[in-house]
Amino acid sequence: MERIGYTRLYATVTGAALALLGLFGLLENSEFDLAELHSDLLGFYAVNGWANAFHIAAGLLALVLARTWSRLYALIAAVVFLGLGIWGVTAPNSELLFSKLPAEREVNLLNLLLGLGAVACLVAGYRDRIAIWWTGRARKRRTRTGRRERRLRRQRLKRQKKQPSKT
Repeated sequence: MERIGYTRLYATVTGAALALLGLFGLLENSEFDLAELHSDLLGFYAVNGWANAFHIAAGLLALVLARTWSRLYALIAAVVFLGLGIWGVTAPNSELLFSKLPAEREVNLLNLLLGLGAVACLVAGYRDRIAIWWTGRARKRRTRTGRRERRLRRQRLKRQKKQPSKT
């Protein structure tokens, strides 16, 4: 997979998932006036109007940036979702982040997973540069054409060994 492929896949999948989560959450609870009133989506995931709007906005941003600016989205998602997840873990259960977003354990777990996924995609995209920095030398990449060439070379050598020399 090419270097930008990991972040593009991450942006596309998480964008669709977040947009759907926000839309289904709006069907469950669309209360914007009192943020303390939140409902449980699927029986365990706390949502309110502000959380749903945030999920829809983050999902649509991911889908828009997935094609050309997927690395930027992965970086933004890593910072935002890891920040929200860590803040939510350290906050008492049922507290509201920014006085709007519910900070239940399940919400914090999703935020941490989204943030760690973004970091993993960014690291995977830059693995060659990280390997050079870490070891001081470039990693050899094996490509399909390289394998094919090595196989053909081995076959030629076998044929040469089987044929008697004509001297």
